[in-house]
Amino acid sequence: MNISRGDFGEYGPRISGRDAVTFTFAVKPSAEKISIILFDKSTYKQLSLIELSKDYAVGAVYSVLVTGINPDEICYLLKEDKKAYVDPYATAIVGRDLWADVTGREKHQFKVYSGISHIEKDWKDTKVQIEPTDMVLYKLHLRGFTAGFNMSESKVGTYKGLTSKISYLKKLGITSVEIMPLYDFEELFLETKGVISPKGKMTDVLEYTGKTNYWGFGLANYFAPKASYFGGAGKACDSMRNLISTLHANGMEAIMEFSFALEVSPQVYIDCLKYYVKYFHIDGFHIVGCNAPIERIAAEPFLAETKIFYEYIPEEILCQESGKKHLFIYNDSFMNVTRQIQNHMNGSMVQFANHMRRQNGSYGFVNYMANVNGFSLWDSYSYGEKHNMGNGEENRDGTNNNYSFNYGIEGKTTNKIINANRFREMRNAFTALFMSQSVPLIVAADETAATHEGNNNPYCQDNKIGYTMFAKNKSKNTLQTFVMELVAFRKHHKCLRGETPFYMNDYKHLGLPDMSFHGSEPWMMSIGEEQKALGVLYNGAYANEKEDVFVCYNFHYDSVDMALPLLAPGKRWRLCFNTAEFDDKSDFSPKPIHDQQSIKVPGNSITVLVGMKPEKK
Repeated sequence: MNISRGDFGEYGPRISGRDAVTFTFAVKPSAEKISIILFDKSTYKQLSLIELSKDYAVGAVYSVLVTGINPDEICYLLKEDKKAYVDPYATAIVGRDLWADVTGREKHQFKVYSGISHIEKDWKDTKVQIEPTDMVLYKLHLRGFTAGFNMSESKVGTYKGLTSKISYLKKLGITSVEIMPLYDFEELFLETKGVISPKGKMTDVLEYTGKTNYWGFGLANYFAPKASYFGGAGKACDSMRNLISTLHANGMEAIMEFSFALEVSPQVYIDCLKYYVKYFHIDGFHIVGCNAPIERIAAEPFLAETKIFYEYIPEEILCQESGKKHLFIYNDSFMNVTRQIQNHMNGSMVQFANHMRRQNGSYGFVNYMANVNGFSLWDSYSYGEKHNMGNGEENRDGTNNNYSFNYGIEGKTTNKIINANRFREMRNAFTALFMSQSVPLIVAADETAATHEGNNNPYCQDNKIGYTMFAKNKSKNTLQTFVMELVAFRKHHKCLRGETPFYMNDYKHLGLPDMSFHGSEPWMMSIGEEQKALGVLYNGAYANEKEDVFVCYNFHYDSVDMALPLLAPGKRWRLCFNTAEFDDKSDFSPKPIHDQQSIKVPGNSITVLVGMKPEKK
């Protein structure tokens, strides 16, 4: 084994030949003794201690080329003075090949080691470009999603389980898959305890608390694909690329969710995002948390065509955007406004109408009616309060601002009227979501009314409470069909999802405004706070379409008569569906209606019509 000065090219290990690896890493400026400890990958037996002098450093960065080693057979730790630790830029993690392997890992005191992947290898992939207006996002947890389908044990919690369900996602109409942490996180909550040896020496040991970090948030090994998801440390790189290329081959984007710990530096943020774009062709990132260096991320040229989703992006950053749209505001705003008015919690129709047309030419928005850090969609109409006792925090965790309503009974019930009301509200929620202008997002299995049993923060529930269960019955199958029809309807009517803001006037002189508001009388442009009903007309001509779309929202308890705006000569209104009346025999095919002046919209429901020229017989 020989060592020489490295190239300082990128942080982390890089294979530099059949038997050579370049290690580049930064240390604390105050550290005096720097070394790399090599271990046998299968036995964890120490093989060598490589002590480094300042000859291998530039400032506090060390880079060393080590030859005469097999990168597939070793793992390593970095050491500063007396502290040995995992390389934060390690491209694989050795020691966590199996999910939550408590027994196996106890034998090695829960230690993990830095691994080395062949990330420099070329691989086949298909470039996918999906315009923001065409996107339908689907958010999932790889383990929970695969467990929810009752797959074979070999597929649960693995990328193969996800790839086996891509046909399902395509049938649903999904274009972009957001996956919760795919990087290697510690799934076992461990704590350090002091132990006195027989000789009276105090040592610190790790112990398992019995709690699982199911979601994967917190300090992690961000540059390493999760070994237990991808067949072990030795296969993780190739397997993750297999997942991404399979998604791409099916015309879908791969969006990674990142939850960086507070202590992570801005430099690591930038390096990590660039790393996954360069080596894994990731199409976008949803960054969770409030500490991201969003200004640096937005300005990074390497990420100029990578979609960035973040809760809050300052106006001064958004105003500087130009070129391909790649910044998206991703937060609870649409969900909260819509739930408030839907569940009769003093919601504002003005706010609702504004959220239905949130858009900007330079940046975008993501809308959803449920997300993982809150109630599932079904639970938001089944529980009035959170039920998180199983998380071990005495129900203190999770948000209290749910704007939820149980419709008569808390939780599960066999009451047919209550369940019918809940499914109607589910259809209302999905309809509002897919008629909104921004990018719609579905959380996995909400389309089949999945429940977390009232737990609105199942971060530690590695069980059926936390999983996305795809249970089947007549009502759930009907809801699933309804969602598929909605996705198809949105894709067919581009006038609903324009890339730029609606101007609410006929600036192209096409006969009708691009978008307009209506009520019991046509062309009523003002919206009062007391109103809970609204008609929204979309002029198809502004999207070069022959059909116009009219959406009637009625959040009153009683039915209302909504005026139907006068169409261009030769066109007639056709009814596609009403959310209160949709059942297993319904579909979205346009149906003739006699009255072309008004339509009665049942209470707590949404009616959708299209204006079209009847086909000549």
